Amino acid sequence: MQNSKVKAFLDYLPSIVTAVIGVATFIVYMTVIDGHEVGRALFVALAPIFPFLVIFLNRKLKLGVPMYLIILLCLHLVLAADAGTALGAYVRFWWWDLLVHGLFGFYCCGILYHLYIRIENQKPKAVHFVVLLLLTIAIATIWEIYEFTADLVFHTDMQRVGEALSNGVSPVTDTMTDIMIAAFGALLWFALLFFMWLAKRKKSEE
Repeated sequence: MQNSKVKAFLDYLPSIVTAVIGVATFIVYMTVIDGHEVGRALFVALAPIFPFLVIFLNRKLKLGVPMYLIILLCLHLVLAADAGTALGAYVRFWWWDLLVHGLFGFYCCGILYHLYIRIENQKPKAVHFVVLLLLTIAIATIWEIYEFTADLVFHTDMQRVGEALSNGVSPVTDTMTDIMIAAFGALLWFALLFFMWLAKRKKSEE
């Protein structure tokens, strides 16, 4: 019984850490930074709920999602919601947005890969990798729809339209770049699988 409680705590630990960081960031944003944008505040406040849900489903349904992918998910939320949105890293570092969306594409495709194995009980074939890539792009697109909707409702500029116009580039630059970088992150996941397969094959031939 004690071991099961320890295991449950360790399983939920990444989401607990994410929640603690989220609470600290929310306090800093509302007090020190004096943040007033409702959309940003809600993003920071609600983001930690997602990893709790993922871990719960992973344990309950035995989905087989590895811990390192869940840790990457939590890291992504901290980089996106806390450091990026609330603390202004998106503005301070031009590459921050690329890092966040690339990381998202990587772990999202990884989670979809393991869900496929769990559901189909077999390794994906070539055509299935295309489907996994398209699903990752679809989820990235849903996120962009959220940003667009949040900008309309809360009068924010999460899609950096104002910045694009001031730089003389297309207003959809940020949206399209985010989706393409997420796709690139998914391709990096495929590359990792390929090198792992090569290493396993080389070891079996020795």
